[in-house]
Amino acid sequence: MPEALESVPWSWVLIRATGVTAWGLLTAVVVWGLALRIMRSKRTPAPRVISIHRWLGTLALLVVLVHMGLLLIDPFMPFTIVEILVPFVAPWRPLAVALGIVAFWVMIPAWVLGRLRRGFGDRWFTRAHVVAYLAWPLATAHYVLAGTDALASWSIGLIIAGTALVVAGLLAQTSIKEPESVSR
Repeated sequence: MPEALESVPWSWVLIRATGVTAWGLLTAVVVWGLALRIMRSKRTPAPRVISIHRWLGTLALLVVLVHMGLLLIDPFMPFTIVEILVPFVAPWRPLAVALGIVAFWVMIPAWVLGRLRRGFGDRWFTRAHVVAYLAWPLATAHYVLAGTDALASWSIGLIIAGTALVVAGLLAQTSIKEPESVSR
């Protein structure tokens, strides 16, 4: 193993890896959700298609939680629980970290109401999802401003590709006509 890699703490490598993975999964959740909406305009999507969206959302949240947990044990710059849960409290790049924290918090209602939809109804489910749309640009800004690899060529390519997919999905969604009523 090269000397440069031996001096890199494993926690820092995992923090970076889980951050990029979480962003990629969140991008997949948004793109899949936009695709679901487009499918819904034509017909009711198969339950399997909906369950993939839920699975991606759960996986994204789990990876974010691992990312946050690793920040608690990082020997170089350990964060406290308050610093990873409350915006603008972190000592390191407070704005960049706050964007990630807010992205995390706006994902939670959509995840919870997605599982409890029958109990709360479509109105709350839809509102939570509208708020959850904010998670992606906030997480992207967090990635760009806090990610130590954000300016690496592979990372820039990933950000451009993910952004292109989200924009294409949003453009495709704006061209659809919503059905009168769709049952789930």
